[in-house]
Amino acid sequence: MDTELPVLSVSRLGSLVKDGLAVLFPEEFWVEGQITNLRTPRSGHTYLDLVEPSDEPGRPPVAAFSVVLWKQTKVGIDRTLAEAGDLTLGDDLQVRIRASIDFYPPHGRLQLKMTGVDPGFTLGLMAAQRERLLLALATEGILGRNASLALSEPALRIGLVTSIGSAAHADFYTELERSGIAFDLIERDTRVQGDGAAIDIAEGLRIVATYGPDVIALVRGGGSAVDLSVFDAEVVARTIAGLAVPVLTGIGHEIDRSIADEVAHTSYKTPTACAAALVGAARVFADRISALRTAIADHAHRAIDMADRQRTDLAGRTIRAANAVLRHHTDLLAAGQSRLLHTASALPQRHRERLDALGARLRALDPAMVLARGWSITRLSDGTLVRSPQDVSDGDTLVTALADGTVTSVASASGRMTP
Repeated sequence: MDTELPVLSVSRLGSLVKDGLAVLFPEEFWVEGQITNLRTPRSGHTYLDLVEPSDEPGRPPVAAFSVVLWKQTKVGIDRTLAEAGDLTLGDDLQVRIRASIDFYPPHGRLQLKMTGVDPGFTLGLMAAQRERLLLALATEGILGRNASLALSEPALRIGLVTSIGSAAHADFYTELERSGIAFDLIERDTRVQGDGAAIDIAEGLRIVATYGPDVIALVRGGGSAVDLSVFDAEVVARTIAGLAVPVLTGIGHEIDRSIADEVAHTSYKTPTACAAALVGAARVFADRISALRTAIADHAHRAIDMADRQRTDLAGRTIRAANAVLRHHTDLLAAGQSRLLHTASALPQRHRERLDALGARLRALDPAMVLARGWSITRLSDGTLVRSPQDVSDGDTLVTALADGTVTSVASASGRMTP
């Protein structure tokens, strides 16, 4: 044993370490890191680990310190965070805390006593991370991809990704049910805050999309910036951008828009507002159909009325035309009848005159009249008319008709007739 080395009791060593740290760190200082393992037992004091994460995913932290926040101090810190931007202490939150170093000899525990916090550091980091992710998505050309998708009219088959049983779920469901519209709801129960929530949300979105909804609603109620930071996660943003279904967000925060809001087709401030938008769109479509139905009916009535007027007008014009034709033909018939009556009365007279003329001509041609004027007619015994001496042979009997009788003679070779 080296007798020159001092021999210390455990309590003495603890006191020396405590005194030495007080000399090295006589004042409070700021330290930056990420909160993990935050817990608040029944005592009301808060305990957490402040770690410096490794740059390589999956590797343990580079360094870690235990931190204690006494109940009395926590009240002021909570107020500072809330007033700065609705922040609350929580796991994975990047913070800059004011602290003093403390060594507790009875347990041999070295820890930091937290006395303050810089909310601007946290908000700045969160904003910078959001801006970097937004810039990356825009550079890749996928920031507005979901917004470019066409919404179905109407969107009645709705996928819902949220924590079933939460106030957000109840508000969304009630708004749809109260509308009386026959929505078909496909629900996926999903964690919306805490460790692993981002991956759970992304998986829920992908699963619901496989059921072929018209639209997907991603909703949750209000909460602190830390609670809602899950909607700034890159995995959620890229999942929304990669879906072939329009995504509507209804995340209950009034101040900042999350990355999910920026990437989604349309964002709304609350779950109720998101559901109301779907109801409103369905009613607009129904009103448009109703207006179209009314317009078609009005057009049909006007067409029927016009056709009826045209039919009435055509019937009137047809009747007038038929009456005109009838009057014309009646006039023609009357004129024809008049002409016929005139012709019928004049025709017998003309025929009588013609008959008289013909009778006079016949009488003039009557052989008796000819004979009365001194003419005679000679025939052979068989009645053949003698027109020329060549018609008579020697010895032929000739009968000559005179006005007052006949003379019979015989033809001789000398050319004389022998009575």
